[in-house]
Amino acid sequence: CVVCKIDPSDGSEYGAVEDAVPSDPNERNVQSSSDDGDINLQNDGNMSSDDNSKVCVGYIGMLAVEKTHRRSGIGTALAQRAIYRMQQMGCQSIRLETEVTNKGAISLYEDRLGFLREELLVKYYLNWGDAYRLRLWLD
Repeated sequence: CVVCKIDPSDGSEYGAVEDAVPSDPNERNVQSSSDDGDINLQNDGNMSSDDNSKVCVGYIGMLAVEKTHRRSGIGTALAQRAIYRMQQMGCQSIRLETEVTNKGAISLYEDRLGFLREELLVKYYLNWGDAYRLRLWLD
């Protein structure tokens, strides 16, 4: 699941983009589809239509590689492709969450791709596991 969404100014969490229905006529939804999946871009409607300072924030969720295929570059390639597509869509940064105990994912995002830790989310997951929220700032 790769989502590009306007960052909500009210601090609300990201929801399932497929379930999002625009409640404001000024909202825009753009969908880019290809053989490697979909990326959605949404305006959350929290800003007036004459405000040109909207911030597009990409979101990566549920990126996983089967255990038997890990450490072969697949996760890096998937993440790099998602980052590239979000850059092309005009996102200024990309956010994601990963379990604190997932050292492989943390190494991928921080060491190889340049994500920075933004926040510790205590008991974030249904199993009460903690998560780090990471962000990659794009040029």
